[in-house]
Amino acid sequence: MKKKDASPRLKPLLQIVSISSFIFLLIWMIIPELFESRTLKDRFFEREENAECIGVVDSIYRQKMDHNILTLRTNSCVYEIHSSWENKFLVGDSIIKREGELFIEHYRDNELIEILDIKF
Repeated sequence: MKKKDASPRLKPLLQIVSISSFIFLLIWMIIPELFESRTLKDRFFEREENAECIGVVDSIYRQKMDHNILTLRTNSCVYEIHSSWENKFLVGDSIIKREGELFIEHYRDNELIEILDIKF
């Protein structure tokens, strides 16, 4: 028994739907960027200024679905670590990142180890 192909009228319709979906997604991703006046750097610092993370590090892991970025989890938040800081933190360390600040205080055994400046 032969398998029937899609009707000749259905093929162009499927092509049009596929192409228009692709074009819609492309426009949806590009158009907002054309009208965005802030640079990528500005948006990065704005996001960092709005972030707050205070607590003891419960776990350290990599987000496999997000470019394998190193992540600290505390009892109250999850914080993604800059690549140059990857070897600085241990489970049990404390971090303080207050909203509106562009630095992180890093404590170990209740002693301030260092203050890390957030850089782009």
